[in-house]
Parts: sequence; C-alpha cells; structure tokens
Amino acid sequence: MIAGDFLTKEPIGAGVSAGLDQRVRLQLRHGGDVPSAVLDSGKGNLANESAQGDGELVFKAHQGPCGLEALAPEWSALAAQLPGMRFMHLPEWYRAYLTSRKSDPELIWFVAAYRRQLLVAIFPLQFQSYRVKSLRPRLLGTIDDGELQLSDFVFAQTEENRCLLHDLTRWLRVQRLLAWDELRLRKVPEDSAIAFAARACPPLATLTLRHDGSAYFDTSDSYEHATQAMSGTFKRNLRRLTRRAEETAPLRHQSYRTTAELATAFEAFIEIEASGWKGSAGTASAIRCQAAMLTFYRELVTEFAPRGACVVNLLWHGDEAVAGQFCLQIGRTLSVMKIGFSNAHAHFAPGNLLLDRMIRRACEDPGVEILSLVNEPPWARNFKPLTCGLWSYNAPNWSLRGLLVHLGLIFKRLRDRWTHKAYVPVERHDEV
Repeated sequence: MIAGDFLTKEPIGAGVSAGLDQRVRLQLRHGGDVPSAVLDSGKGNLANESAQGDGELVFKAHQGPCGLEALAPEWSALAAQLPGMRFMHLPEWYRAYLTSRKSDPELIWFVAAYRRQLLVAIFPLQFQSYRVKSLRPRLLGTIDDGELQLSDFVFAQTEENRCLLHDLTRWLRVQRLLAWDELRLRKVPEDSAIAFAARACPPLATLTLRHDGSAYFDTSDSYEHATQAMSGTFKRNLRRLTRRAEETAPLRHQSYRTTAELATAFEAFIEIEASGWKGSAGTASAIRCQAAMLTFYRELVTEFAPRGACVVNLLWHGDEAVAGQFCLQIGRTLSVMKIGFSNAHAHFAPGNLLLDRMIRRACEDPGVEILSLVNEPPWARNFKPLTCGLWSYNAPNWSLRGLLVHLGLIFKRLRDRWTHKAYVPVERHDEV
C-alpha cells in the first residue's frame, strides 16, 4: 500500500488556477519507507501537517485493499454522519468489490481529505480501462463496473465542502504520485455529493454530460401516492395477473434479512435469476454464471448482513420461489440491486407482481422513504417511477496528453449530437 500526503497552501474555494506556481516534492517519512509528497508553495517553506491552518486541506492517497482498511474506521464514522447515506458511501461496498477481484485492486485508490486534522471526505477512484483506437488514455475516475451502477464521493453537502471537487482536481493536477490524463466521474446522481460540488465550484474545463437516470418511488406516504403516475390499465392488469397466478397456487411474498435466513434465501435468488435467458443456456450473464460477480454478491451478504442492511425478497407461488430481488437498505433508502424471475412462470409476470408488493410494503414501513431501482430498467416503465438524473463529469489534466484526450472527448460528443446519439444536455463550466 502506498500513501501520499499533500497539504494545499491555498485556502478552500480560492479561484486561483491550480499548480501554476507550485511544485511537488517526494520524500520519505522518518523511520519508514512509505513515500509522502508535500506541496511546496514556492516561497521556500515546506508545508507540513503541523503548519496546517483553518480552511486548508491535507490529501492522503491510499492504494487497494490495505488502503481501504487503513481508512475504514474513520470512513465509517464519516459516512454515518451523512443524512443521505447510501450503499456507495460505505467501505463495506468497496471491500466487497475489491474482494471479488472484478478489477485489479492495485488500480483502485482511496484519497482522503483532512481539514484541521479531521477526516472530511473520501474519494474512491479507479484507473479505468479504456481504448480509443491505438490510444489508451489514462482515465482516473469513479469505479467503472456494470455492477456498480451509482457513484459518489463521501462528504457532507455543506458550505465548507462546496469546493471539494475543485480542490481534489487541483491537487490531482499538481501531485506526481498518480499519472493520469482525464478525470472521468460517471453514473453520478444529481442529488449526490459530487453533483453538489460540481454545481457549486466546478474544476476548470469540466465537461458535464447527462448519462442516464435512476428510477425510484417515494414511499413516505401511501401506496396510492407512490403509484399516482401509474395508469389504471396497468393496475388492473396487475390484479388480473395475480388472479391468474392464484388459480393454481397461492402467492406469498417473504423478506429475508438475518444472516441465518440469507444463506438459504440468497441461493434461491441466484437460482431464479439464472433460470431464464441470463442462464448458461442463454447469455450466461447471470450471477451464478460469472465467478467474480458471484463472489461480489456473496461478499455483499457477508459485509451488510451483520448490520441488517442486506435483504432478499422472494415471491412464492405455492412452494416454489418464482421471483426475487437482492436489496440493500441503508438508512431510509431500500435499493433493489438485482432482480430475477422464473421464466417458466412468465405468463403471470412474477417480477412485476413482486415489485408491486414491495412498493406496498415500503409504503407501510416507516423506516423506508425511498424504494430505489438504482438504474432505469425498461421493464419498470409501466410502473411510472420518479427519476433522478445521472451525470458524467470530465476534467483534463494540464498535460499535452491530457488536453488532447479532453479535446477528443469534446469532439466525440459533438459528433454524437450530430448523429442523434449524444448524452444531452452538454454543458461547459469554467472557473472564475
């Protein structure tokens, strides 16, 4: 594990272009072989933590699993203070991902920011694999994986933190520990900490792109309120499908949350999920068919079950489980991470019937105010959920290679717009 410590001499939120009159020196700590990098202001005085003043940040970069474990206790304490805490704010989420080895753990870094010697932010970052013809740009950004469908950094959305994204990017542009060309933050919810800081104080030359959406239901009130946009025709169809199913066996919905229950419920869920076109006879994209993905979800059970945050929902048709959901409940948000249904019972749409029952149960549970579908699945459109926009933020490094990569990205998006395949809208932000 490598850790780099940096101290910014510029006060938080200052609008000065980063790195123009500053240099970075690497030195060894006394009594150790871990390199640390200290930002020198160019005035002849070496900055250090003891000289840290109000409003200054110290950044420390930690690599891979060892870096995560070094940060985990104070990271957990920081996340627990966030009013809108979600699964992507917790070290358990990243620990499960690192354990699965779906990506090379050495490509993942956790940058911690300290103010007045207190942890104020965690920035999980990954060197992303991306090729443009013969060019392989060094993209550094949020963890880019099909199973990690939402991204965020870990800090409170307060006035004092409004420029954290600006300051992180400024630090990245002057440090020499991590070599990168483009900062690429993808799948960022519009109500996230990243989006908050990007709106308040964007890094210079940031390109903002609409990526996708995240569907959810407001379950803080009644079922009728949560489904008010749903058509009467679709509601009648759900009742008709329920009657069709119950002609042959009763329907029963069961949630499993304890560690003992989850062991069996998870196995039932992955069997259901692999029973149709995603199984080995089809695309082989089911959890059970991919070793790294299976390890990831097993680790999620291991990490989140002790805190009562892992939930498997099953819909039973008589004695047979015909639909399932793998969920994580963090705070008052219940997130449906993965769904599956029995292809043999598709004639009564068990996946839809299970979601309908989950909406009802969430509305009855005072501990759940949001039922999130995480992404924007086509199969849920008839439920007419609300949508939170997902965005991408891209900022270049101040190297020739970085500027060329960024210009290439701009030209690609312009070309996509001309061919009607763009992410829209496209915005350009500059610092003042």
